[in-house]
Formats: sequence, C-alpha cells, structure tokens
Amino acid sequence: MKKENPLTKVTRKVAFGAAAIVVLAGSTILTGCKKEAKTQPDIAGIERLSKTEVAAQSYQSGTHNGFFWSLWKSDGATGTVNYANGPGGNYSVNWNGFNGNFTCGKGYSVGSASYKIGYNLGIYSNSGGGTFGWYGWSRNPYYEYYVNETWGAVSPHTGTYLGTFESDGAGYNVWTRWVTGKNIDGGDGFRQIYSSRVTKVTTGQNRVITFANHYNKWSSLGYTLGQLNIPAIMVAETWGTNTNGNINCTIWAQ
Repeated sequence: MKKENPLTKVTRKVAFGAAAIVVLAGSTILTGCKKEAKTQPDIAGIERLSKTEVAAQSYQSGTHNGFFWSLWKSDGATGTVNYANGPGGNYSVNWNGFNGNFTCGKGYSVGSASYKIGYNLGIYSNSGGGTFGWYGWSRNPYYEYYVNETWGAVSPHTGTYLGTFESDGAGYNVWTRWVTGKNIDGGDGFRQIYSSRVTKVTTGQNRVITFANHYNKWSSLGYTLGQLNIPAIMVAETWGTNTNGNINCTIWAQ
C-alpha cells in the first residue's frame, strides 16, 4: 500500500472493479498502438507475461486453472516485470530496476467474508515498499482491504492504530485511514482497513487466512465492509524507485 500518493492507484482501482467480468482464456498481447490481440498457448501449465506484454498493457486479468488473476502497473512505470501463472493456484513474479507501483496475484473473481485461504509463500524478496497478503475492495461503502502477511523494505503501518487481535494462531495489528483519492469506481474518497501480522511470515510453510476473523474484527470496531462483488486476490505488491524482487506463491481453498 503506497502511502505517499494514493492518486497513483486510480487506474488500478477502476480496472480492478471491472475485472470481474473479464475472462481471458490465455495470455493476451497488445503491442505498440495496435488494438489487435492474439492468444498464446498455455505451455506445461504455465502462462507467462513477457517484458513486452507488461510494458504494453498497464492492466491485465483473466482466469487460469479456476482462479482469477490480475496484473496492474501504475502509469509511467519503468523497469522489468515478469509475471507467470503456474499450475493450480501458483503464481510467480520477479522484477528488476522497477520504478512505480505494481500489484499482481491469484484469487477469486468475487470476494466473500467467508473465504478461508490456504497458501504457501515459497519465495519472498522485495527491496521496495508494498505488501503480500489477501486483498480486495468493497462497495457501499468503499473500502480497500488488506490482510498483510509480510511486506518489503517499508512498513505498511500507517493511519490510525485500532489494536491487536489473534487469528489462525498469529497476532495482527489493525490500522485504518481515509484516502482522498479516487475509489474503485472513480468517485472521490475511500477508506483503507488492514490487518498486519505482528511478525512477518517466513517462507516455505503452509498457512491459512480465515478472512471472516478479520471481517468480523473490523466490523466490531465500526468498520463494516460493503458489497464484496469485486475480485479478491493473494496480492504481491511493490512500489518505489529502482526496486528488485522475487515472489512465488501457491494458494488453495481450505
């Protein structure tokens, strides 16, 4: 969650909301100024987005092995980003010399308060800001929500601290803040609410996020999410200048 300038996320907010109705059977390439798209075959269960694809298109989404996926880059971002959908709920992303903000991940085409997500974070390195965890939006009211499992070189803790609680055997700090930028539908203003692990997760372990625990905790504090008919993903995010990183994650339904 980049905190310096929320307005840089406007493109992602609007595109992410529309993504629930976008289904791509394979990887779609847009090159130069051309509007034509072509589909590449899925090879050995891995759907790759090349440097050229990422540079040409700031937002992509689709379905892969029954999961929704998305990749977004801020306007004007530069550097190398390589995203790949692996078998089942697996995805990976690596980047080098990246300037700007990007998010990507796998999840579901609509959110739900009752999701229980299993995951294994196989690799995690991130020299910039940004988080890894369960992420999505709600409408009426507008919330951008995170369950932060780990993060990069910059702490995501900002705004008003609301206390600590326990979920799935781990302690989480709860924070919220009001953002004056554009919400997911292009209107003015939205609230961020997020739970951040007291201790960052380590890699290579099977873990669980019981989202209902976070939803109910936020609600008990007076912050009840609205309609969750918007995609929700296990997000990998970074922002900053000349950032580098490598993430590999697999998710599944518990």
